Amino acid sequence: MDGLAGEVALVTGGNTGIGAAISTRLAAEGARVAIGHIEGADEAAALAERLSGDGPGCLAIACDVTDAASVGSAIDGIERDLGPVTILVNNAGILIRNEFLDIDESRWDRVLQVSLYGSYRCARAVVPGMLREGRGTIVNVGSELVDLGATMHAHYIAAKSGVVGLTRALARELGPRNIRVNAVAPGPTDTRMLDGERITPEFLETIPLGRIGSPQDIAGAVAFLCGDDSTWITGQVLRVNGGIAMG
Repeated sequence: MDGLAGEVALVTGGNTGIGAAISTRLAAEGARVAIGHIEGADEAAALAERLSGDGPGCLAIACDVTDAASVGSAIDGIERDLGPVTILVNNAGILIRNEFLDIDESRWDRVLQVSLYGSYRCARAVVPGMLREGRGTIVNVGSELVDLGATMHAHYIAAKSGVVGLTRALARELGPRNIRVNAVAPGPTDTRMLDGERITPEFLETIPLGRIGSPQDIAGAVAFLCGDDSTWITGQVLRVNGGIAMG
């Protein structure tokens, strides 16, 4: 597969779970992938080495999406070593379960700083280069909980709702400049974020396709939104959730 040959992709939180699957899939499609990480540097470097073995050069790069200077430094390093970023996947996020009255401002800010502000910072950093290149694709990672709501997740859902709004606003503004902006909204996916106690036979019966998702399911949707088969799609939220939420 080489549908993304010639593209340079930054995947934030790209070394574990869904992010690692996205990094792997985009590299398999021919992109040069920068695997953004805030921790797990050795793991990220090993993934980059493995992905570079059979295809285009990939690299692991420190990228703290809560710090504009770190994001800027990461973009500079990617441009130096791989070239201008033409694909951004805003995957970095954290999930902290708290009852609403237990969410103080520091916890609220922490979740929004990673998911919402992080998406803003990374987009703000890569769009100038995309404008110079005359093209670009941004894929933000939302959540099916934006449609469903959930207890213990007010800060997470607020952040992901903001990500969806940012997606649509940027799609309107940047579309005329040949930059597409979309989102994927994963359902319950087999990663360390998943609450294993929630996955009961009764819960699985609420999913029309009868199973939880795999990181590769999400990665396939992201690759579609980055590739040539989606060139007339922007401002959309692709729900990848086995049918648990429909809209």
